Amino acid sequence: MSKRRNEIDETIWKTSIISPVHFLPSLEETVYAVSGDIYPSITEFEIKDDKENRLMEIYYDHEPDIQALKNAVKEMASILNTAPPEIKLERLENTDWVAESQKILKPIDAGRFYLYGNHDIESVPDHKISILMEAGQAFGTGSHETTNGCLLAISDLYEKINPVNILDLGCGSGVLAIAMAKQWDSNIIASDIDPIATETASENIALNNVTGIQAITCDGFENSALTESAPYDMIVANILAEPLRMLAHDIISNLKEKGIIILSGLLKEQENSVLEVYEKENMELVDCFPINEWQTLVLRKK
Repeated sequence: MSKRRNEIDETIWKTSIISPVHFLPSLEETVYAVSGDIYPSITEFEIKDDKENRLMEIYYDHEPDIQALKNAVKEMASILNTAPPEIKLERLENTDWVAESQKILKPIDAGRFYLYGNHDIESVPDHKISILMEAGQAFGTGSHETTNGCLLAISDLYEKINPVNILDLGCGSGVLAIAMAKQWDSNIIASDIDPIATETASENIALNNVTGIQAITCDGFENSALTESAPYDMIVANILAEPLRMLAHDIISNLKEKGIIILSGLLKEQENSVLEVYEKENMELVDCFPINEWQTLVLRKK
């Protein structure tokens, strides 16, 4: 197993931001944009009795340029006509703070699947397909609702389709690729722009003893391995609304006729703008899985 950026012999810096829910996707994009080639680890938490806001914690292995982050967040908030959230920075004692923070996260019980960490190993039900995820750089990135929604969609499709060739675009820590590999006998490519994500995905694939998944680091469809493996029976993209719109043509052109797409990482208020792009490209909505403010869409190619 390779050395992680958050191992205990390194100094860790944590940024805390309480953000409106609707601003979270843009905030996450802004954090990554300011970070350059050194990707931080992002974890989000619900706030008790507060449905309007979430706590975002960002972990760095170096002291970040907090003023640059504040300026970028302020600019993005201005564009979206939102008050810029307060940003706090603190230096932490040497410990695996990403792993510690993720112990707070509850297991995900979604459809046929049960996603859990080592700290919840005693809670795994016998009748579920279990997925063990190590605390790592990519686990915790994004919202639990989007992962949950995708797992529900994948579960719902179990007896409806039998995909042989699948692409998990923006795979993160590999949760969805692993779920699909455990549900179907398929060849799966799990790709992500973040090399830490694909490294973590590879480790989680091995941890869950699944085969048939290839993890690839690339931006969109820039790696020829993705296009050479096309067309796909099914493509899952749990990313953000803007990349979903930007990548729509590439996603659809690499999908088989009657193929299925699962789209997530978008807020309900962004659903229509995303759907409009895909419906213009010969896709039809067949199902949706809303959870709180987030939406997961299932579409079929006509």
